[in-house]
Amino acid sequence: MNTQLIEQSWQSVAPYHHEIAETFYARLFEKHPEYKKMFSSENMPEQMDRMVRTLALVSSHADSPTAIRPHLHRLGEAHTRFGIGPDDFEAFSAVMIQVLGEYCRSVNGYWSDTCEQAWRDAFSSIVEPMMLEGMQTH
Repeated sequence: MNTQLIEQSWQSVAPYHHEIAETFYARLFEKHPEYKKMFSSENMPEQMDRMVRTLALVSSHADSPTAIRPHLHRLGEAHTRFGIGPDDFEAFSAVMIQVLGEYCRSVNGYWSDTCEQAWRDAFSSIVEPMMLEGMQTH
């Protein structure tokens, strides 16, 4: 996994992190309307802040995932009440990577197949398994 590309790409769109979160949720609900019921509109700003913080942690600690394991375990545990599983995490990851790629390309062209693969690796080998571990310990 190219952790340097992950961190650089996330930092390259720093002024747009919250806009990325808004676009992500709009796209997620468009592609997967069944997820919309899991979120209340009054809590969306807080939810977006949490997502941005989590992605910032992943981008800055992808080279030392044990540092973010506690955070991802808590996040997984918090998602237990929604009855979601691996397929849901994969849907989330796919939409996030698509949106992140669009912003990176449009803002500064800092996106490539290698960068996309690095993010896919981060989600599939760090975020998803650690959140699932957190769900199982609940």
